Amino acid sequence: MKNWRDLLKILRRSFLYLGGRTPQMDHSERYCYNPVLRWNPQVEEYFIKAYGAEHFSKISNALTCPSCYSCIRVNTLKTTGDAVIERLSAMLHGTELRNSVDDLCKAELDMNQQDNNLPKEFDSLHIQDTCTLKERLQSNPIFKCQLPGLDYVLFVRGSGPYSIDYGFAPDKPPKEIIVSRKCAEAVLRGAQVYVPGVLACSAHVEKGDVVAVSVAVEQPCLDGGWGVGITRGTVLQGLPTDAQYLERNGLYIGQGTAMMSRAGIFRVPNGIAVDMNNRVFRLPPLHDVLEGEIFLQNLPSIITAHALDPQQGERILDMCAAPGGKTTAIAILMKDEGQIVAVDRSHNKVLDIQKLAGEMGLKCITTFKLDSTRSVARKTELFQLAEAQNSSDDIQKSVSVRSETVDAVPVITAGLSTDCPRKENDCSEEESPGAYLSKADRRKHNRRMKNGPGRNQSMGGRVEKSKGFSTNSFDRVLLDAPCSALGLRPRLFAGEETLHSLRSHGKYQRRLFDQAVQLVRPGGVIVYSTCTINPGENEALVRYALDTYEFLSLAAQHPRIGGPGLVGYHEFADGYTEEWLKPGEEELVQRFDPSSPLDTIGFFIAKFNVGTKESLAAMIQLNLPMVLEGNQV
Repeated sequence: MKNWRDLLKILRRSFLYLGGRTPQMDHSERYCYNPVLRWNPQVEEYFIKAYGAEHFSKISNALTCPSCYSCIRVNTLKTTGDAVIERLSAMLHGTELRNSVDDLCKAELDMNQQDNNLPKEFDSLHIQDTCTLKERLQSNPIFKCQLPGLDYVLFVRGSGPYSIDYGFAPDKPPKEIIVSRKCAEAVLRGAQVYVPGVLACSAHVEKGDVVAVSVAVEQPCLDGGWGVGITRGTVLQGLPTDAQYLERNGLYIGQGTAMMSRAGIFRVPNGIAVDMNNRVFRLPPLHDVLEGEIFLQNLPSIITAHALDPQQGERILDMCAAPGGKTTAIAILMKDEGQIVAVDRSHNKVLDIQKLAGEMGLKCITTFKLDSTRSVARKTELFQLAEAQNSSDDIQKSVSVRSETVDAVPVITAGLSTDCPRKENDCSEEESPGAYLSKADRRKHNRRMKNGPGRNQSMGGRVEKSKGFSTNSFDRVLLDAPCSALGLRPRLFAGEETLHSLRSHGKYQRRLFDQAVQLVRPGGVIVYSTCTINPGENEALVRYALDTYEFLSLAAQHPRIGGPGLVGYHEFADGYTEEWLKPGEEELVQRFDPSSPLDTIGFFIAKFNVGTKESLAAMIQLNLPMVLEGNQV
């Protein structure tokens, strides 16, 4: 029935226009930013039961907006916070940052709204009167974090939301460009509109024209799924028959200057399509600034590295390390002394970690390509490789068994060319001019040259593969688990997640946690974190860990600026009961609420102390599946 209602809505809209009856609407309601985050109905009901209707409504609204500030982590091995503040102030003076500050001071905001936009935990940011706020922002828009031990963290103020005059006239609607949701979310964080993100454009747009930018958010499809329903290159007429005309009400993210004509936008593969000079949210442009000296990172991610409390000389495992933000944060806290093993199952993501570590000048990070669900090396593989090492010097050069310092079993592999990926021992045309290439091979090569290497192809570079690590071989383990990412912001759509997919995330995270428990030594520490608001991936994982492993206990975290966890449980329609925290445990975890005054992303951190593992040894001897293969609930 729902699919038929959607079809009738589209037909009715077309008939109204063709019959001369244009739907009446105040243009101020259309040309504004007032998104409503759409959820799967069952997921929405689940979250309402977890948070309460009013609280979840606030969380949904907060997720549609970016934070009111940018958070910067300073590489203290290369520079200082004061030096970065001085250099950034000089670089950004008279640029978009200064304009954002001036706009903030001119904005007509009441006192309560300004108070709510400032993180109250930071006394230096909590200013009581408008005049003082204006003076502080004009004199120094970059702030040091005042929390103990976090003076190397800087905050750069942004501002918004703003009302924008798009130049609407009844007989002359503004020229428009429609962008994809992913592109719009990046624009809300301060990015420009790039060519690949443009879906549709008004006719006769020329370089230099002022255009309104709106976003096409996924809508229900007739097949029961979600889709945008816009063919790239669609021409907009500014009429109700335009693609997603009604659906784009309240989804205008700003105004900009077209950097190329309509024909150019859909002809070239890359480049800036629109220079966004009038934004709903104005955040300073800090990408590729002071490379290697600063790193843009969300505050909860920085707190996660501190919760791990790494010490110099320790051996630490980062199980899902890409893109390397937390890995490098840990290395800096250790003053680059010790060893951090950073793994990811993607070749290209491992290269990203290597690149970031190189930019920051960090030497204590060792990277491996490894599926973290297989982090524990099998004894048979360790034994066979050790035998091979002892019997052959040639094999020893290509396959090494780590000693006491590194207990991994790596296999060194060279990256493949981005232009023409090859199998091992294959020869390129340059190496063998006479080699035969079929027409199909040539067409495949031409497509790859035109469309890029593809997500499954290597970017090139050298990566070591690992077959796992010895048990009890790490002092501390960080498991920043892959998750539903329902805490990331700004977010304009959340309908793709279902109860089944959320529970699937939980199962996968338990498998990863089972590996982490085996790898950390007795007396060590495990820190578990996610960037989601889903209690099934947060509190439920803590409950599983404490109930499954008697030698684990929740540990206090420092610094603690997040809120308490959720206590209780949830019963699903199929009879499954998801248990969360018990009374008294909620204050030992940190839950970052997007709707709280801290104005961060949604995030969760739990820290575990590891005791004697006698019970774990018994479970492994019994070959219990929940330890070796992950919980299959």
